[in-house]
This record gives sequence, C-alpha cells and structure tokens, in this order.
Amino acid sequence: MYKYLSMLCFLALTISGSAGDICTKDATAEDNVYTIDISTSGVAISPSRLRFNSSPGSTKTANIKINNDTEEAKSFRIKFNDFNMNEHGKSQFVEPGNGKYGISNWVSVSPSFIEVAAGEKKEITVTLDVPDDEAGKKAAWGIMMIEEAAERKTLDYGAEKGESIAFGIVPTLAFGVFLYQNPPGVTDNSIEIMDFMISQREEKYFVNIEAENTGTGIAYCRAYVELTNLENGDQEKLLVKSFTIVPELTRVFSFELPEHLKSGKYSAVGVLDYGNEEEIEAAELDFEIK
Repeated sequence: MYKYLSMLCFLALTISGSAGDICTKDATAEDNVYTIDISTSGVAISPSRLRFNSSPGSTKTANIKINNDTEEAKSFRIKFNDFNMNEHGKSQFVEPGNGKYGISNWVSVSPSFIEVAAGEKKEITVTLDVPDDEAGKKAAWGIMMIEEAAERKTLDYGAEKGESIAFGIVPTLAFGVFLYQNPPGVTDNSIEIMDFMISQREEKYFVNIEAENTGTGIAYCRAYVELTNLENGDQEKLLVKSFTIVPELTRVFSFELPEHLKSGKYSAVGVLDYGNEEEIEAAELDFEIK
C-alpha cells in the first residue's frame, strides 16, 4: 500500500544546451519542416507528423509516403480536420475552419484520392499557404486524414427474387497525420509545472505532472520522473515521455509507480525539458510506501 506525504517543492533549474536533446530537425532550414517517421503493419504512412515554421504569406510543401506492403491494391481519400486537445492529449475533431487555431483552411493535398498497387510506394504532396495577416502570425494545427476506401461487393438479398443491395465506396481504415505550424515570433518554450502529485486508479499508483503552455507557440517537450530511495540511495528513472502541448492547454502526464518498490521513504523529481536553452522545469515530491 502506498502512502504519500504532503510535502511538495517546485524547483527552477538553469542548465545549458538542453534544447538539443529534444528535437533534431531532419529538414533543412530552407524547408522549415520537421518530420517523424512511423511504420504500420501492411500499410505504412510516413511521416505521422509534420512540423512547419513558416512565415505569414509564405508557402511550404512536404511529402507523405504511402507504402502498401499488402497483396492487394489500396485506394485512399485524403481530407483535413481541425481538432481540439484535452488535458490527456486526446483529440476531438471540429469542422474545418471552426478551430481557434485551425490550420485546415490553409492546407491542400495533391492528389486527394490515390490508388496504391500491391507492393507499391507512392507520395502525396501537402501544401501549406500561410495567410499574410494577423491569423498567420499565430500557431496553428490540425490533422490530415488518409482514409482507405474499399468498394464492397453487392449483397444479394433474396436471390430467388433477383433482389440485391448495392454498396458504394466506404472508408475502412484511417490514418492521421498531425500538422503543426509555429510562425517565427511565437513563444514555443514557455511551459510551467502547475502541480506534481500522486494519484490512485484502481490498484495502481501514479506520479502526475500537470503542465501548462503559457506561451503562444506549440511546444515539443520531453518529461521523465526519477525516484530516489531516501534510505539507501537507490535511484530509478521512469519511462521518458515525449509530447506536444499547444497554447492555452494544461496537460497531465502520468507515470505509474513500479510495483517492485520496497517499503520506505522516497523522493520523486519530475523534469520537463521543453527546448528552452537556459532552463528546464522540475518539481520534487516526497512520499512513503508502507
């Protein structure tokens, strides 16, 4: 059984060169696009995220690869949505143009319908046109949906009567590519730890970091928790998590306490590295396991 003490201490740490440990830009400065690759069994969409840093009034392009490793041809339709994000990082779609920070009205794709043969790789091109106005000076984000479209066979209904029901093209599988745009001038490295606590869900216990993006830009961060047994000095680092936190959002990041922790007093230090070259955010919490 876990029992935690109520002592909570926030620390502001100043270090040098922390930003380089978070994101490595694969693209050149001229492209101003940062990409992350993933692969999926059967069909692979790469990358799963596009990060732009485009100025108002500018146009940028990026390519998305579709790799069909299955034994049959696949067809895909592509469309865009805006989305809002909750404290746990879950996305909720909103109609294009209705998001406060929506990007869907600024992006287009060619082609918007594509057929990929078995064993074939193809590319689609995403174009971002940032408006040359006040809206273009704000951060923006959205998602590009790549939906598989499969033509269902006609379903016979009462073969003796010659009746049938015909189905059209319907989506079966869908892949999402997140689009993030930070124009020059936004503050994308202003993240604050608002709370650091222990919580219980069912029979499991978690250390939680509650962080808020107080800046005007999208922040790409890394968080981890380090545990220290205050009685014998043993240390253990919990799983490092990378995440995106958009402006005006507070997110909660949970780290499960290992079941193998022995009884005793512990110190937990939560660290947020968000790309600020001079600072990282940290918080400390003491608790006891009995």
